[in-house]
Amino acid sequence: MKLLCIGDSLTFGYETDISKKWTRLLEKELNIEVINFGINGDTTSGMLSRFISAITQFKPTHCLIFGGTNDLWFGLNDEVIISNVYAMCKQAIYFNVMPLVGIPTPCYNHNELNVIGENYSERIKKFQEVLIQFCSTKEIKYINFNEGINNDYFMDDGMHYNEKGHQEMMKQAKERLINFI
Repeated sequence: MKLLCIGDSLTFGYETDISKKWTRLLEKELNIEVINFGINGDTTSGMLSRFISAITQFKPTHCLIFGGTNDLWFGLNDEVIISNVYAMCKQAIYFNVMPLVGIPTPCYNHNELNVIGENYSERIKKFQEVLIQFCSTKEIKYINFNEGINNDYFMDDGMHYNEKGHQEMMKQAKERLINFI
């Protein structure tokens, strides 16, 4: 298995030492190659724009598409985000790569508003449900990173994982990926 992880800061491992990022921990734990193609601040549009070049460059067997929280921060609607995720899934399939969708983790800063004044934490919760429903309807495999996650796994910003959170993310990914190998 060769896994390409494309996403935002939740994939990249915002302000975390490379050896402690969940993607690196996963690579060591499963003894597989994991390419971390996350970019801090990226949106699903940005991910989509670099997706084919990543697939052709790295030639993975599996791809984890893990983004959307920055789209939500900017007030984009679910349909735009879902269409970008779906386009990446379809492109992965075209290149004989198994797509997996990561369901974003919550935001524990319950008072934060996105740029259009919505409660960011509530907005993420609603999107998680929509994304799970979409994956189920389209029969796309997904990893729900919310299971077993709590506030103790996050930095003070309530959004990005601390070292304990990276360990839990690795554990969640490992448990699901074993079924897909």
